[in-house]
Amino acid sequence: MDEHDEKPASLDRYWDPQLETLGELLDQLSDDGAMNLEELDGFFAALHCCPEFVSQSEYMAEILNFGEALDNEEIFPNPEAAKLFWGLVLHHWDAVRDALNTDDFFLPLLLEDEEGKAQGNDWTVGFISGVNMRKEAWSEIYDDEVKFEWFAPILALAYENDTDSDVSSDQEPLTEEAREKLLASLSAGVSRIYRYFAPHRKLRATLSSKVSTSEERKSKIGRNDPCYCGSHKKYKKCCGAFPVN
Repeated sequence: MDEHDEKPASLDRYWDPQLETLGELLDQLSDDGAMNLEELDGFFAALHCCPEFVSQSEYMAEILNFGEALDNEEIFPNPEAAKLFWGLVLHHWDAVRDALNTDDFFLPLLLEDEEGKAQGNDWTVGFISGVNMRKEAWSEIYDDEVKFEWFAPILALAYENDTDSDVSSDQEPLTEEAREKLLASLSAGVSRIYRYFAPHRKLRATLSSKVSTSEERKSKIGRNDPCYCGSHKKYKKCCGAFPVN
């Protein structure tokens, strides 16, 4: 068994050969307002946890500062370059999902600073950005004192350097030991959040599948065929009788 085999499965994306390329491209787009790799990892983790669906067009715009970064002709000289970039982003989307689905606690992808230490601030800022895309959907955690504890370390790190935040204003500067404890709590908390919202996501997927199947049936059904709803009436005398705008 080599060193890689001994690592938790939730860290597999750390050894992904496409990760470095994605990180470098995002760094080059930082002046255009794009997320960095750590922030993107947190952002995707929140979207995968979220009980409500966020469309690809919505979150792609958020990653690149509402599309501003796409105007960077040095990075995106042609459609093929943009396609390559989005392929790397979507590959990481899948990697974060797979990491959340392992039996291990989720381990966030954290970048090290000049001293070789992981701070975690960018990751939590990215996570909060993902939460804010469907903030009302998270009320079951925000409004529950016990479940909110899962979220507390994320908020503490996200607003650590925000002098205008109520969260940071009451905090003493973090010691190295305190930061390590927050990062460990963050990892456990995200795992619990993901599992807690699993039934919500399953129901959402089931309803989405039914809608898609219904739309597909409607597109194929003839007016004199049995209605797709199971009423045993002809389509024209049942659901087909209602105009759709």
